[in-house]
Amino acid sequence: MDVKIWTLDPAKMAYTEHVGPYEEVGNAWEILCKWAGPAGIFDETTKFYGVYYDDPNEISAEKLRSEACITVPSATNAPAEIKFKDFPGGRYAVTTHLGPYEGLGKSWSQFYEEWLPTSEENHADAPCYEQYMNNPKTTKPEQLVTLLLMPLK
Repeated sequence: MDVKIWTLDPAKMAYTEHVGPYEEVGNAWEILCKWAGPAGIFDETTKFYGVYYDDPNEISAEKLRSEACITVPSATNAPAEIKFKDFPGGRYAVTTHLGPYEGLGKSWSQFYEEWLPTSEENHADAPCYEQYMNNPKTTKPEQLVTLLLMPLK
């Protein structure tokens, strides 16, 4: 597993919350994108992140908490289901998942179970992120690129 240590810059994010199976977070993305597109939020600097708060091996699927997030220049007018937060940035271990989103669980397991114990790094008390590097609506599943971002102490 090829892992790099990056220092990520702070950013302002707009997001929608999702509670339930991680595979159903697409509903949160639809709400977020239906607002952001017409509001003119998307540009060449917009980054797309998924935030995952719970370990699906420890929490039942219907209670899993996640967020669909995009970077924004600043908080702006939005409907109630769109929220804003500051991403603090910091040190992250970063690896790349290539291929369909259905394989992300296996990549995360490898990241936690194989890389982390041998890395001399410690997971920070903060959620992991996935950064989606291409559009799943216009990219073949086998060509999807996702960065896995693990916060470090």
